[in-house]
Order: sequence, then structure tokens, then C-alpha cells
Amino acid sequence: SAPQVQRCHRTGDASGWQALSMASPEPITIDPSDFDAVGVLSEVVVSIRAHVMGTDTDAAATIDAPAGWHRVVVTAKPGGSSVLVVRYGELSLSRLRNVAEALQRRGWQLDEDGEGATLRQPPGTPTTDIAFEVLAVLGVAGAPTTPRAVTAVDADGTPVGLHL
Repeated sequence: SAPQVQRCHRTGDASGWQALSMASPEPITIDPSDFDAVGVLSEVVVSIRAHVMGTDTDAAATIDAPAGWHRVVVTAKPGGSSVLVVRYGELSLSRLRNVAEALQRRGWQLDEDGEGATLRQPPGTPTTDIAFEVLAVLGVAGAPTTPRAVTAVDADGTPVGLHL
């Protein structure tokens, strides 16, 4: 049977993406401490961009986080832009402050709900630029650089295959 992972769908409100359970293709693993991580993340961005071009529907890749840390979501849009989102989730108050401060120093916009931060990338932003930013953000405020699962879905909830 297929592994159970989370899928996301667009909620239409300030919270953005909502996680739902579903069966989907095997997630890939990214090891932020591995030199090849930039290439792997670049291919993730290429995969979701290709899906968007073929469906004209937003697609999002979610990079899971160790317990007590922040996850990162990379969303590709039909207009060619990309949006990077960090949701704080279950961060302790001190960790939340440290992560939020680190993201703000990197130019991220703190979300109005206080539950995350967003960085918008214009159309044409190279995939390696996005990959380097994601890798930097995965480790902000002392977050562990342990391997993480990556899954992707589109705004309709359809799993997106991540090709490496």
C-alpha cells in the first residue's frame, strides 16, 4: 500500500494551505547537510513548476521538519512566480521568536497571523536561488539539519511526482 503522507489544499483564507491525509507517491528525502541538496531541491522546484505549466494550477512542495521545528513550503504559481512559506507550527515561544527574527533578517515578510513568514520570488527566479534560500531557512535559529521528507500536491489535492 502507498505510504500515508500529508496533502495540502488551498483554503482561500489567510492560512493558505491546509494539510489533509492521503495516499500519494513516495516522498523524496532531502539531506540539508549533503552537498547534493541544492540539486535535489532545484529538481523539486522544476517538478512543481512543470506540473503548474501542464495544469495551470498552483503546486506546493512541503519539506517536513523535525518535531518542534518549522516546515517550509515552496509553491509554484501559474504566472511563473514562486512563494516560499514557513509555518511555525509547534515551535516554543522562544524558538518562534528566534526563527521569526532570522527570517525577517533574510527579507521574509512575517505573516499577519503571527504563525509564519513568506518570501515571494518573481517569475524567472533560478531554481538554484530558491534551493539555496530553502536550505538556509531549514537551518535558521539552530534547527537540526537532519534528513527531511519532501512531498508535493497541487491546489486540487492531486499528488505531484517529484522527479530527480
